[in-house]
Amino acid sequence: MPNQNKPTSPIEEIEPHIMRMWKARLNDRQIVEELCKLIDTNQYGIGLTKFIQIRKQMGLIRTRQQGHTAQSIQNAMVELQAIYPNAGAHEMISLLYHEHNMSVSRSVIWDYFATYEPHLIRHRKAHRLQRCHFWAAGINDLWAVDQHDKWNHFGLALHTGIEPFSGKILWIHIWHSNRNPQLILTYYLDVVEEFGFIPLITQSDPGSENFGIANAQTMLCQWHNHTLEGTLQHRWMRSRKNIKPEIMWSQLCQRFTPGFETLLEDGVHQGWYDIDNTLQL
Repeated sequence: MPNQNKPTSPIEEIEPHIMRMWKARLNDRQIVEELCKLIDTNQYGIGLTKFIQIRKQMGLIRTRQQGHTAQSIQNAMVELQAIYPNAGAHEMISLLYHEHNMSVSRSVIWDYFATYEPHLIRHRKAHRLQRCHFWAAGINDLWAVDQHDKWNHFGLALHTGIEPFSGKILWIHIWHSNRNPQLILTYYLDVVEEFGFIPLITQSDPGSENFGIANAQTMLCQWHNHTLEGTLQHRWMRSRKNIKPEIMWSQLCQRFTPGFETLLEDGVHQGWYDIDNTLQL
């Protein structure tokens, strides 16, 4: 065994690593393997049996041991549905795990919806999917950027950048405007500085707010590859063809926006109420 005749590493040193890997949904054996890479194995050791003891002492219990039912998750589900009213079964499993430390099986989630929210199941099944193909040669083949204007009436404007092949969100920023090319360019340059590389090409809808990214991407590509001189290393997508960011905005609107807009509306109404009271005084 890896920990035979060796003491276990101090809990305070390995606990942050255990929590990080637990949140990443690694199983016990995978966590032990990763811990052996992080601790000083010349001095310390850890085996599967000892790790399970430590995990239980930390209150980290697997799905079967937690033994949740549709009734036991009801309060947490009601709280989450107020914020994420359109979240499906898969997303609810993740939300319960990360926000309430509840490990729940898919069958329990389906049992909950069938018992307490049967109308949501009927509504979900009524949708018809339209499938489209999106091609990318590989990771960082392109970065797709797009703006979101649905919260302009709150004075909030969003902008995002996505790596489509992996689905990684490179940035999502919110400000009072998403039409300033210099501001949008800083989002791109901050990520480039953090990663230390650029994509082969960038992509966006037509719009002057994206001119900064288009020009910077083209200049950097030509700087590193002189054979690209005279070419544009940015792709302008027309007629809603910038698919990946549109999918991300669609998911945001479906899953997060309804609950969050309620909070924004309450804030706006409270703000007007405070102003009215001030004027009356």
